Amino acid sequence: MNIKQLATIGALASLAMAAPLALAQSLLIKDARVVTLTDQGTLTMGDVLVKDGRIEQVAEDLGGITADLVIDGRGKVVTPGIIAPHSELGLTEIGAAASTNDSAVQDVSIGAGFNPVVAFNPRSTLIPFNRAGGVTRAVVVPSSEEKIFAGQGFAIKLTGDFDSVTDDGLLQKIYFGEYGAELAGGSRARAYEQIASALAQAKEYADNRDAIRRGEWRELDFSVDDLEALQPLLSGEQPVLIRANRASDILQLLALAKEFNLKLIVEGAAEGWMVAAQLAAARVPVVIDAMGNTPDAFESLGARLDNAALLHKAGVTVVIGGPGYAGSHNSYLSRQGAGNAVAYGLPFEEGVRAITANPASVFGLEGGVLAPGGVADLVLWSSDPLEVTSFAELVVIDGKPQSLENRSTRLRDRYLHPKAGTGHGYEK
Repeated sequence: MNIKQLATIGALASLAMAAPLALAQSLLIKDARVVTLTDQGTLTMGDVLVKDGRIEQVAEDLGGITADLVIDGRGKVVTPGIIAPHSELGLTEIGAAASTNDSAVQDVSIGAGFNPVVAFNPRSTLIPFNRAGGVTRAVVVPSSEEKIFAGQGFAIKLTGDFDSVTDDGLLQKIYFGEYGAELAGGSRARAYEQIASALAQAKEYADNRDAIRRGEWRELDFSVDDLEALQPLLSGEQPVLIRANRASDILQLLALAKEFNLKLIVEGAAEGWMVAAQLAAARVPVVIDAMGNTPDAFESLGARLDNAALLHKAGVTVVIGGPGYAGSHNSYLSRQGAGNAVAYGLPFEEGVRAITANPASVFGLEGGVLAPGGVADLVLWSSDPLEVTSFAELVVIDGKPQSLENRSTRLRDRYLHPKAGTGHGYEK
């Protein structure tokens, strides 16, 4: 890509960055390809009207209707905003710098009571970076290096505002599979035992709460705070996100979910295609890395690039997250994963759905579709949103155009100058 092309991209981004200055109460995108993910389907050429933070109308032609801000969408594509299903956005800045990580703690308790939401930093540099890539909302989850119960996750809007947490106590995160076995002492059997024991004692606690709090009950293995934190799982009010890749591990989790009536979401599921029928029958969704096809662990020897297509064909709800270890910092790359999944057999609309509507549905969040009355979280793409060379020209959250400026674009703009790198670096 040459300097002229970069300058063109920069100019387009500047238009989007200027949009918030208009303080528009209404927004109209005209003549774009609109992927609604509703019964309207995909409009080859359509209009989207946004008013007061909500989608007012979606139609092939809204005629003479106007708005405070009107954007020509010819040759471009409108989709719902991307929703990152598994991230540490706002909790981690630099993975290798401990002082910038608030996603985990060293503690002797089980970990279910750990809620990192008070440590969330909406001013993290990773938030505008991913927002510029089309991410409008994200699920933020803690990690763990000591225990299989990592703690509670929450959801955010990527506005960068201090009130951008939307759903606190959204889910519980648990590790199973190889990593869970390592945390539990070296065996999957021990990890499974810890999970089942914690849930059983949480039920015991619920039935005998007063006596236990008075100290008139047997000594339980887990803290009162952790047992309290597990109650929403047992009541079905809160989903549990459990990491597992091996097919046999997934089957064990399905049995566990049935025993305790859990609202289970399987994260990883590299070998999910092997047990797709069982996942579909249990109505258990999966969060996968659609670009993961290398056997980088014994639990993922059966990983393959058509995993998403096979799971979808079987009737499993598929959610696609960012790739590999960088999935949190680069959550926006979930659209590249969706593009890969489409290349290997997943229908196009299902690819878009896997990064928008499906995570919204699975985690109970707003957004994910372009429907009248729904929240106006949307992205205007330069072209096919699942093509890596396309980019977001406009990102709207709650009906407000967002800045696309971020640390990367500032560095780009600084060194685009012909004299960059010489003398004093650059000139304005």
